[in-house]
Amino acid sequence: MLIICNGVFKSGSTWLHAIVTELLFLRDIKISTINKKYTNNVNSPTSIVESKFLEFLKNEDFSKKNYINKSHFSSKKVINKEYPDSVIFLFSVRNIKDSIVSHYFHIKSKYIIFTNFNFYYWTIGRLKAYEIINYNAKYKNSFPSELFFNFSDFKNDFDQTIKRIAKLLNLDPLNDQELLTIKSKTSIKNMRNNIVSGKTNYYSTVKSDRYKLIRSGKIGESKYFFNNKKSNDIKKINNFQVSVFFKMIYFFLFKFRRKILKIE
Repeated sequence: MLIICNGVFKSGSTWLHAIVTELLFLRDIKISTINKKYTNNVNSPTSIVESKFLEFLKNEDFSKKNYINKSHFSSKKVINKEYPDSVIFLFSVRNIKDSIVSHYFHIKSKYIIFTNFNFYYWTIGRLKAYEIINYNAKYKNSFPSELFFNFSDFKNDFDQTIKRIAKLLNLDPLNDQELLTIKSKTSIKNMRNNIVSGKTNYYSTVKSDRYKLIRSGKIGESKYFFNNKKSNDIKKINNFQVSVFFKMIYFFLFKFRRKILKIE
């Protein structure tokens, strides 16, 4: 079995990956190590980068071994491909404004220039919003709705959401104690402690205070950051009402930069 936790940026994909990992551990399902030749960062939970994904499918026996990968795959050749039952994609989705606020704190931790949300939004944030919206549209056009898990569902109805995931993975039903164990193991406190202790390697590209990127994830936090002007702007972006110039800037700052620098 190959499980791809493929949520968009700042949608809760790290949480989803941690939850699935705990589910497999509870069911004594051994997770096989992925050969480092499939990644460009051995310190990342993204053990398979998109450019090596089809090679992995061709060469590795995921019908008998179990693998898990945290990713943001988006290319047509990956998203539109037909997969056997042993390959399971899971998607995390989140309110776009909350995702952008979360991305702001992520960027702020890496680049000192982004200390103000207003400056961040009008330079990078609205471009990131466009990317997130594009990715989600691709995913929803290619995969059935039962594979999507909303961040608010994890926050508001954790137990039922975990049961949904377990059912999709064909795992035995969870009892109340097991649900409590997963909730505890994937709490903010535990996930932060696991980063500090080196047990997990989330956000490996952040040089200091990585644990702070495991945030509380409050629903509706964006209301403290978005005024009417920003709200109207992101609404237009959500409806793909953007200029050609906007798309050109996005292409060069995001897609072209990643290609040149081989960022995956």
